[in-house]
Amino acid sequence: MKKEDFIENILNSTNGIIKINPNEDLLSKIQAKLEDEKPAESYTKWLIAASILLLVSLNVGILSNSNQKTSQNYELSDLVKTTDNQLY
Repeated sequence: MKKEDFIENILNSTNGIIKINPNEDLLSKIQAKLEDEKPAESYTKWLIAASILLLVSLNVGILSNSNQKTSQNYELSDLVKTTDNQLY
């Protein structure tokens, strides 16, 4: 029973809280500072997008290069042009 009462007290602890509105001057100063910091956030997003694009293009280039190398590999039967199975 004590555990249920404790949980109920915690859940009801916010019932009497009154919302306080900030000072208008202070609020406008804070919002102005937040607006000034947004271009740096945009720069970071562009930097991350460019690095992802670079990694994807490098991976595509490496994969296409490895596919070209594997297509030039020959099988052993193509290299040996004998009709009887004697290799010597």
